[in-house]
Amino acid sequence: MALPCSRKLLRSISSSYKLHCSNHQNIVHRSFHILSTASRDHDTGDMQSSMEYSIFKKAGFPLLGTRGLSTSMLSSDASEGSFPSELLSRKQILTPERKLGQLQDLVIPVTNFQNEDKGLMVLAGDVFDLPIRKDIIHRVVRWQLAKRQQGTHSTKTISEVSGTGRKPWPQKGTGRARHGSLRGPQFRTGAVMHGPKPRSHAFKLNKKVRRLGLKIALSARAAEGKASNNLQLLVFEDLVLPTHKTKNIVSFANQMEESKKILVVDGGPIDENLKLATQNLHYVNVLPSIGLNVYSILLHDTLVMSRDAVNKIVERMHTPINR
Repeated sequence: MALPCSRKLLRSISSSYKLHCSNHQNIVHRSFHILSTASRDHDTGDMQSSMEYSIFKKAGFPLLGTRGLSTSMLSSDASEGSFPSELLSRKQILTPERKLGQLQDLVIPVTNFQNEDKGLMVLAGDVFDLPIRKDIIHRVVRWQLAKRQQGTHSTKTISEVSGTGRKPWPQKGTGRARHGSLRGPQFRTGAVMHGPKPRSHAFKLNKKVRRLGLKIALSARAAEGKASNNLQLLVFEDLVLPTHKTKNIVSFANQMEESKKILVVDGGPIDENLKLATQNLHYVNVLPSIGLNVYSILLHDTLVMSRDAVNKIVERMHTPINR
């Protein structure tokens, strides 16, 4: 149903609509003119363009009004007078401290027993910067301790106990309990039922889990040293000692007051002087890189590795696992 409407009302509506469209087009053309003029006169500080730009902002373009009309770019070719030097910040930008467990390479100083500077060494992030997982460490330690059990415990069964095989008394008539042998478990010096026998306590653990446990243990030593500002992981240029005297290791250990047990890892065969210098110290143990394991790392609070040992361990961790 059409609503009744006069022609005079329709003419007034159409005329107002045309007037609104013409005003809108004029505003758009004027706004672009103001934009070009303001961008050209921005450096000279034209107040007239700034006033027109504020009018343009109020005219219905709030998003464009909040943006700058020109952008100054700083480059090496720019002259010193192109940008006011007093507006540049001279404060030092402090980057946040690197998070641990992000698989990022670590840079660690290299030294020796005389605390001499031997440069720096980069530790692979996928070996020395893994997230700490206690469940993996627990599984690997249980596997190590179970595997090294001797399993020689043994008890005697009734056939292995020495004694007579005669029936001790008649089956009936004596009023006593029925027995067929004095070697049974209920008698003194008798057998042990379901006792332990020599066996292997080892169980299977995947190579990936074992390798991951060693990586996590190395990452834990590196992370503890970074968190407490104490060197829990030391890298030496080499582990060669001039003499076999124990005082060389004792003087080095006394410098680290917070270290109670030190594990020294060398890449190849252990140096003879190092072996003789540490054999009387119960708090210093020496291992080759091939014998480095999770349990030994956890027993010692400071890990000292030679540069050769680090390279061999990283190479071993990157070697594909043969199935």
